[in-house]
Amino acid sequence: MIAANTTLFGRLTEFARQREFPVPDPSAPRWVHANPEADEVLKTAVLRSHMSFGRFRHLAWLEVNEQHYVATIGFDYEVDDPGFDLLEDIQGYDVCLLTELPVSPSASAAEVYNVVAADSRSSNPKYHGHDNTQIVALFPPVRVFASAEPIDDELIWPIFLSISSEESRNGGSWIESELADRLCALADANVDLLPYKELCRSTLDLDPRSLFMSLYRCVEATYAHDKATKLKQGLSIEHEWQEIAEILEKEMSWRPLEASSLNVVLAFAQVDDLREVCECLNVPLYKDTNLASAAGKAVYDLRNRIVHYRPALAPVESEEIDWNRLCNALVSVAGDVFHSAYGQERAA
Repeated sequence: MIAANTTLFGRLTEFARQREFPVPDPSAPRWVHANPEADEVLKTAVLRSHMSFGRFRHLAWLEVNEQHYVATIGFDYEVDDPGFDLLEDIQGYDVCLLTELPVSPSASAAEVYNVVAADSRSSNPKYHGHDNTQIVALFPPVRVFASAEPIDDELIWPIFLSISSEESRNGGSWIESELADRLCALADANVDLLPYKELCRSTLDLDPRSLFMSLYRCVEATYAHDKATKLKQGLSIEHEWQEIAEILEKEMSWRPLEASSLNVVLAFAQVDDLREVCECLNVPLYKDTNLASAAGKAVYDLRNRIVHYRPALAPVESEEIDWNRLCNALVSVAGDVFHSAYGQERAA
């Protein structure tokens, strides 16, 4: 508890100092005045996981006395889910979050100085702590939601994806409502083993190529399915295909060829989604066009243009692609190929 307050006020005084508003006696004892319940929260709270989107926006999963909570910092979106209840009094939770996460003050250095320098135990023997409301107001808004059910390491990332996708509807995000809806639906589906963390990280990135690459990596996670499944069946191996692929890579440095593997897994995608991908990437379609191969080549070429910088590869100009339309289709593609690669294995 003492350490948390020391960290919090240390961050505030350093913030002010770096901006030429040095607080007198920065090491003087200062703390946030709160109720006894807040003290108990600070003593028992455990930060289970979190994700940061820059200095001002963060998501966190807290556990306090076996009760699970999800917290948002700097988000305009307020979680609207019957499984989560907004806490009216978050004293203790706020100090814990502002201490454990790399949250930067959103107030000016002058405002921070005026609040922090106003009092301390060294200058005032009757000091009983800084007002909780005043301190928390120096940071982006903090909200804490109690979960009706326990949260685990796999469930938290779909929850975070849902929140970050909803947040993308606000402010200057490039993501439009239809794509946000599709991402939320993917979060609600809670597809087994889908790399939700990778997707979540890219939803609030201002560069649409980030989400494209995250969706590509979701599809990439299934590349070894075809070869590893054949090996499993041919040798009657008990392990699941992804375990076999992991062993092959670690012990023999084997990895599936990306371009050809992409074409194979795209055969599990819906025809309309593949056609949409081709149209987005200006792929001419004919009666005898193999949609999976055509879409696979176009997606892989775009991936290479984003990842590599070579004279033979033209750089990707953001305005040349309708990223909402493309990513909308790829969300469905990722869900379909993951279901085929992992879902069928589970059902077998």
